[in-house]
Amino acid sequence: MLAMRRAFTFALCSLLLAGCTTTGGHKSTSSEKNKSAASSAISPSPMRIVGRVIAVDPSTQNVIIAVSPFAVLPGDFDRRILITRTDDLRATARLQSSPYLRGHTLGARTLGGRANVGDEVVIPPAAP
Repeated sequence: MLAMRRAFTFALCSLLLAGCTTTGGHKSTSSEKNKSAASSAISPSPMRIVGRVIAVDPSTQNVIIAVSPFAVLPGDFDRRILITRTDDLRATARLQSSPYLRGHTLGARTLGGRANVGDEVVIPPAAP
């Protein structure tokens, strides 16, 4: 009886270990893993973030923007077209940057739409 119990325990352990080591199904190669990782990779947005709108004067159509401390503005930033958008990425206005840049404060003029305080300001990608 004791020998039979030991044999049963040994057989059960062997089956459990054999079940844990096999993985069944199709094993993917490293090249397949790389392809799937590349297809699901997140790419950066073509829009560069400038900052946020901190003031809007509707009578003169002037907008004051707080430039983000991490924003890198291009050398030809003067008179550049900018887009304002809400947090859910809906465009609200088109702006034209002015030469007024003092510290982290930038002036702009509204070309179309309606900018709101708190809207994000971005540089749209250059046309090809």
